[in-house]
Amino acid sequence: MITKRFGVDFHSDAGALTLDQDAVTNDASVKAGEHSKTHDSGWTITGELHENRFVWVSEFYAIHDQYGRIEGDFENEVTAESEEAFSHFLKHHKPIAWNYGDI
Repeated sequence: MITKRFGVDFHSDAGALTLDQDAVTNDASVKAGEHSKTHDSGWTITGELHENRFVWVSEFYAIHDQYGRIEGDFENEVTAESEEAFSHFLKHHKPIAWNYGDI
């Protein structure tokens, strides 16, 4: 198990790092609640949607048959089964950067 921390292991010059709404749902009209979506990458991502002029996922967990589990919050820390799992997740589901001041 590995732990990656915001500001130490991954950074954002543009502000917060979160997963986009489409990480957990294809329905753009959904603005709240816990949702889950399986992607072509093999990851099934589950997270709670938040909305305030923008819709995002902070805390999440994701499961992959080959890479195992990854979970956390890109604004704080993320744990993964391995470095390989973390890299594969980021390659396919890079968090987006945005500024809370824009809300």
